[in-house]
Amino acid sequence: MLWAAVIAAAGTGSRFGRPKQFVDVAGAPMLAWSLNLFARMPEIVEVIIVTEPENVEAAYRLGAGICDRKPLTVVHGGATRQASVRAGLDAMSERCTAVLVHDGARPLVRTSEVRSAMRVVRDGIASLLGAPAIDTMKVVQPDTLRVMRTLDRKTLWAAQTPQCATARDLRRAHLEALRDRVEASDDAMLLERSGVEVVVVEASAENFKITNPEDLARADALLRERVPISADEQEILLLEVFVDDALTTAVCEEVERRGGTVDGIDRELPSAVVIRAYLAADRLEGFGERFEAFGSGEALFTTHFSHVAPRAHAVSKP
Repeated sequence: MLWAAVIAAAGTGSRFGRPKQFVDVAGAPMLAWSLNLFARMPEIVEVIIVTEPENVEAAYRLGAGICDRKPLTVVHGGATRQASVRAGLDAMSERCTAVLVHDGARPLVRTSEVRSAMRVVRDGIASLLGAPAIDTMKVVQPDTLRVMRTLDRKTLWAAQTPQCATARDLRRAHLEALRDRVEASDDAMLLERSGVEVVVVEASAENFKITNPEDLARADALLRERVPISADEQEILLLEVFVDDALTTAVCEEVERRGGTVDGIDRELPSAVVIRAYLAADRLEGFGERFEAFGSGEALFTTHFSHVAPRAHAVSKP
């Protein structure tokens, strides 16, 4: 599947005195953190930012300096988050068969978490990042705040983003909601009512949404503690390819052409062969398009973070 990333980056920033997505956090505009993450992921082949009309130009300038190796589109959203995401989906190219929707006000999401959510997605199956509830949750009467009952904390999770689905499933969910005049607080709710199975993928509680200055200070401190990969290092991915046996040789040759190492071929599955290989993340750029071309849309691949290694021409398993 070829992925598009839709970043919902609207909001007036009333608590911050200017649009929140451009507020500095750990030395960069808040929106830049999500852009940097998605721009570095070779699985994602295009990025769409949805923002207010007056911020389209500023968002494009910021994004163009980061997403210099993949298409970037900036569109203005609607009156609600749901309408804004729908505008982002309308801006996606037809070549993208899967999409993730992320809040631009969540700058602390990690690449490994995004990949874990992406890995679940199939036709009829969507995913979202989430964190288990820590506090005891009460249901109260809205007017008196009298406790009506206590919920079982083991069944409660706080929904985060990104939320991921096939493009077909998410477009259908939005169209059905528009037809039925249903407004939801996130895309997962629309997918649920459309009959799509939604799976929660556990993520860190650090992937919180910045809504006030206290959140901003916390995010700034956490991001400054993270140690970036140096210029002398590279991120190595474990690539898993599910493909028809007839294409095994072509896939292995493509991996090796990119400097990767094929680690194993499993022919035990009833309907596909699994090829496992190690490949530097930056050498995976363009693999999705190439894979779709000779995979005829029936095959798929997933990626997992493996390790960080000294930058080299050849890649070996850890």
